[in-house]
This record gives sequence, C-alpha cells and structure tokens, in this order.
Amino acid sequence: MNGAAYRRSLDDGRVCHIDGERVRDPSAHPLLAVAVDWVAETYDRLGANGASSGLPELPRSPEALRAFAELLLASDVTLASTAGCLALELLGAELAERYPAVSQAVRAFVARVRSGDLRVAVARDAFRKDVRVVGRSPEGITIRGAKLGVTGAAVVHELLVLPTPVAEQGVACVVPVGAPGVRVVSSTTAPREKDTRHYPMARRYSAPEGTVLFDDVFVPNERVLFDGDPELARRFPEAVGVWERARTAAQLSDRADLLMGLAQTITEMNGVPEEENIVEKLSAIAVYATMCRAGWEAAVARAKPGALGVWFPDEAFVYATLHHATHLYGEMVGYLHDAAGGLVITCPSVADYDHPEVGRYVEKYVRTMEGVSGADRMRVFHLIRDLTADAYGGWLKVVSQSVAGGTHAQRVAAHAHYDLERARRRVRDVARLEA
Repeated sequence: MNGAAYRRSLDDGRVCHIDGERVRDPSAHPLLAVAVDWVAETYDRLGANGASSGLPELPRSPEALRAFAELLLASDVTLASTAGCLALELLGAELAERYPAVSQAVRAFVARVRSGDLRVAVARDAFRKDVRVVGRSPEGITIRGAKLGVTGAAVVHELLVLPTPVAEQGVACVVPVGAPGVRVVSSTTAPREKDTRHYPMARRYSAPEGTVLFDDVFVPNERVLFDGDPELARRFPEAVGVWERARTAAQLSDRADLLMGLAQTITEMNGVPEEENIVEKLSAIAVYATMCRAGWEAAVARAKPGALGVWFPDEAFVYATLHHATHLYGEMVGYLHDAAGGLVITCPSVADYDHPEVGRYVEKYVRTMEGVSGADRMRVFHLIRDLTADAYGGWLKVVSQSVAGGTHAQRVAAHAHYDLERARRRVRDVARLEA
C-alpha cells in the first residue's frame, strides 16, 4: 500500500465521531486528516523508489535493532502499535505446544496484517466492566463494551482488543474498524484554526485518541485469539507493548535533546546565554538530556535475542529511561520556560508577521540583535509553545507518562527487569559472604 491506497482504504463504512460530528471519511475531515496525512507519509516513505512498502521485518541483529528503532521514531505512531502486534508472532511460537489453537490464530492474524499492509491499534484501556462476551455461537462471539484512549483508532484498519487486568472475562480478538456495531469517538490536538502555521508540531504529528464503542459486535472464530484464559490475559498486553515502550524511550531521549537545543538557542537569541541563572537552568537540562540519551543507548547496547532470533532492547534500561524522562520532564520544561521568557505564549502569529500594516513592527520588536531575525525568533517561540505549553504539549506529556502503566509501574518494572542476581553476587563478593 502507498499513501494514496491507504487513504482509499479508510472509506470502509467506519463510523467515526469528533466534536459532535459524524465523520464518514477521516481523510476528508480537517482534524482527522492531520493523522491521515502523517500515516500516508509513512506509507510513501517506506515504499519509496517503487519498492513495496510492506511492514518492516522485526530486527534479527543488534544493528537491525538500532535501524528498526530509528524507523519507528521517524514514523507515525500507528507503525509502532502495528509492530507490537507483529511481535505476537513470537509469543504465538512460544505457545504453540500448550495453546495450539491460540498459536494458529495469532499466526493467521500476523499473516493478514502483513499481506494487507495494514495498520493496527491496540485497544486495552477501558472501564472496569471492559469489553465482554454477550453471546456465543458455533460461528463466533458477540462482544459489547468500550475501550478508552485508543491512539489512532479512527485512522487504522484493525483493532486488537485485549483484556484489562481487572476484567472478569479475558477475551482477545481482532475487529475491523469498519465492522458493524463499532463506533469511534475521537479527540485530537490537531489545531482548529484556519491558519496553522504557528503550530509546527501539532499540524503534522497529531494522532487522535479514540473511545471505541462495541455495540454487540460479532467476531468470527478466526478473529478470536483467546477467550477466558487469565494467563494469556496477562501475557498478550505485555508482548504487544514491547515496541511502544521502546519507541517511547527513544522518543523521550530525542525530545530531551530537542529541549536542550531549544533552551540553548532561545537564550542565545535573547542575548543572555551566559547569565548565571540561565547557565544553571541550561546545565540542569543538559544533565537530564544526557541521562535520557544514555538510558536509551544502554538499552540498545545491551539488547538480547528472543524467540525466533528477534532482538529486543534491554527492558531494565527501557523502563528506567521511561521513568527518568517522564518523572523529571515537567521540571525541565519549567526551566525552558523560565529561560525563554513570556514570549513563549505571547509571541505574535505568522499571520501578524505577514500583515502589511503591522508585520514590519513585529519584525522590528521581536528581533534582538544583528544576525537574529524577528521571523526566526518567532518560529522558535512557536515551536516551544506548541511542544510544551499548548494542547499538543500536554497530550505528549500525558501519553508518554502513561506508557507501561505510568511512573509507578515503570519503577516497579525497572526493578523486576534489573539483573538482581548480578547485584547479589556483587554483595557476596565484596562482603566475602559464604555461598
């Protein structure tokens, strides 16, 4: 599929809503079209030079892992969620002997996604009542309920429905977004203004969050992965989240670098990079960015092979990076705002700059010195505001912080994945304890 084919594929009878409006074609709606354009751009880039776009192969060497992570970082968010679904192939192979039917269903799902070049969103967060089975027949099951916060639900092809830990019935199945009875109610940080030029991030990289309603949706047997097994209810979400966690850790280290660059650049444009209080803030951000980058680089450097020879970043460092980056993110953003000043939220718009009557005054009073134009300084302020002080920045913070269950769960997981035996051996050696 290329970008044009992807756009056409969304015209499948899906029922979407946003801002109280029924939407039949997401690619034709100005807010949802931002995400559609982002996904289509990924399809076109992967299929450049006439090659089949296809989905990337899971990495089978340390070098391939780094390239794979960079690909996910450069692509839309639905590629990472789809890659997580492809990782179920490894779990399916592991379950083949004990759960042959589940393994076969997983293989069929992965094959369908690959052959159709589809995008999949993972639907797992929900009310405590969750999605439940309300009917069974020889042909399949009927489900009812809802899933909340499904990133990209309105712009993907399939929904991988997984149970929550508190669900009374653990059911996992795959449902087309256009299936009868499915409704997607979306929210998005895509800018609503006609002139979006002063939203450099939100106008290109906004993905809708969906509340997905399942109103007696029939799921044929071949699309049911498992029904009622508590062990699988725990293992499936952990397996599909591996690339979401990895992509977020890489993204947070990249964003930390961007925060450092913005802080340094805007203080230089303001003419105050060497003031003592500014240097203190820049130094704090530099330490933060360095440690975020170190955590992600360590996760890649200490990668390990798993089932079917696929390499994964070290989960202890992934979780530690997630926690460190999100725990201190608000403090670092505060330093950036303090160093940049009030123009982060009061800087005039691009339309004001272009206005024939006031534009020259905007240029005159926003510029600070020779070599720093008002236009460039304005663009940096707009980037800081969009990334950290507006709806898009708030969405980024909350979504990143929520990955893997939030900061508390990230700490617990970092401890669980730590090489505790190595730590114990160290104590035994230093204290000269008997074995």
